[in-house]
Amino acid sequence: MVVCPEPLAAEAGAEILRRGGNAADAAVAAAFAQGVVDPLMCGIGGVATIIAHSAERGFTIAIQAKGVAGSLARPDIYLADVLKGQYVPIGETVRVRGDRNCMGYESVIVPGFVRGMAELIAWCGSGRVDWAEMLGPAAQLAHDGFEVDPYIDRFWAPEEPYLTDVPPAAVRLAATEASASIYLREGNPYRTGERLIQRDYARTLRRLAAAGPDDYYGGEIARTIADDFAANGGLFTADDLRRYRPLVGAPIRGTFHDLSIASVPPPAGGVLMILILNMLEGVDVRALGWNTPRYLDALTRIFRDAFAEFRDHVGDPRFTPVPVEMLTSKSYAAHVEGRGPRAFAAREGTTTVSVMDGEGSAVCITHTNRDASGVVTPGLGFLFNNDMGSFDPVPGGLDSIVSGKMPRAAGPPMLLLKDGQVWMVIGSPAGTRMVTASIQALLNVRFFGMTIGEAVAAERIHVDRDAIVVEPSFPENVAEGLRGMGHTIACSGYTARLAAIVRDRAGGRLEGGSDPRGGGGLVYAAY
Repeated sequence: MVVCPEPLAAEAGAEILRRGGNAADAAVAAAFAQGVVDPLMCGIGGVATIIAHSAERGFTIAIQAKGVAGSLARPDIYLADVLKGQYVPIGETVRVRGDRNCMGYESVIVPGFVRGMAELIAWCGSGRVDWAEMLGPAAQLAHDGFEVDPYIDRFWAPEEPYLTDVPPAAVRLAATEASASIYLREGNPYRTGERLIQRDYARTLRRLAAAGPDDYYGGEIARTIADDFAANGGLFTADDLRRYRPLVGAPIRGTFHDLSIASVPPPAGGVLMILILNMLEGVDVRALGWNTPRYLDALTRIFRDAFAEFRDHVGDPRFTPVPVEMLTSKSYAAHVEGRGPRAFAAREGTTTVSVMDGEGSAVCITHTNRDASGVVTPGLGFLFNNDMGSFDPVPGGLDSIVSGKMPRAAGPPMLLLKDGQVWMVIGSPAGTRMVTASIQALLNVRFFGMTIGEAVAAERIHVDRDAIVVEPSFPENVAEGLRGMGHTIACSGYTARLAAIVRDRAGGRLEGGSDPRGGGGLVYAAY
């Protein structure tokens, strides 16, 4: 089963399963296809975070292909131009004059996506489907084109209501002539029903399929990228590309009642997920009642305190010590209370794909362009990330800019296991909102008897700082009850789009939940 917000990409992954591929093979095919049909949010110019369990080989692995700041990225590169962004309901960001950290060549970190996919296949691939076959559906979609659907249109729209703390999509996509020529029509992004064709992207994918993933980092594609960035003031070099390697290793682990948790270590937010679940173990969730004011008040206090801990302690462990054992211990969770909120930026340019196969293997890939820099290298046809904007532009902090450093990411994919077998795989775009949405979906299944489809669709809240963020359909009587408990309520249509699968332990049947807030709530299964 393959679950993701983009139906065409889900079908690409399902086709690989039908050909005999496993969960890793299908996830890679779907992820490359997502980069074509959702090019503002993800692609081969982006970065990825991966959690994977190989039932055949008996291990679980975490891969952080988050990319790194280039060798030309000085800690104070933006300092003279720092402008404090105005707080908006979806988060808080630090902008710099001219938006240099979120648009154009200076906003791009070394892309990690392609090498991350190669690592996943090296560790967990079936060997029954080759690299070229996995990239084939994406290349075909890029060559033939596809009709933009309402889900994609929602984030390409000129008014772009969910991303008020970055320049609009039309402005970002006009950052380079090569980008504008592909992704804009008369100065505006493509709209629902219009056909987007990406022939240069198709040629790049076909070269990558034939030459292999190393071509992106040390071959013809790498030389084309490096020459373009050198000519336009980019912050990474050919040597940075050649040297780049993802972080590959054991996942971070925890427990929640009878479940084992496997997620991604720092600087990703696996510690945050485990800390929240540790804090929830001491709460009689079922007794509070689903989505009652008392239940949501308890979640709110836990979310706020956990985010405060994450903000204060977690960065790239290669550059700053991270107290992982402390943050994930049951005893520490009992003492985390009342720390107060910390600001987080909510990022949109992200997607996810969850896959389980018939052998019990499972993969979740969360990958992103952040918001997309608007940089397209002429002839290559794909957008690069703008993940320099994920760093604190003021030197000296946990998440400040250092060459070779990965930015922090709060919303990691997660596996939940029972008796050593994967029971649930879950991921989502939307940064911090992914964390709170995944936790609530898990509680919906574990304590309130919902199917996974019902659990990901159910009404939910988000809290990472002061206000409780609710969706427009949130019941007013519940909101009023929370206000009576002293909470501030903010309404936003921007939320996570969960992609989750649960395996029935008795019969092995797979049940998928594709969030209806995504691209149609579609699930594709292959038998």
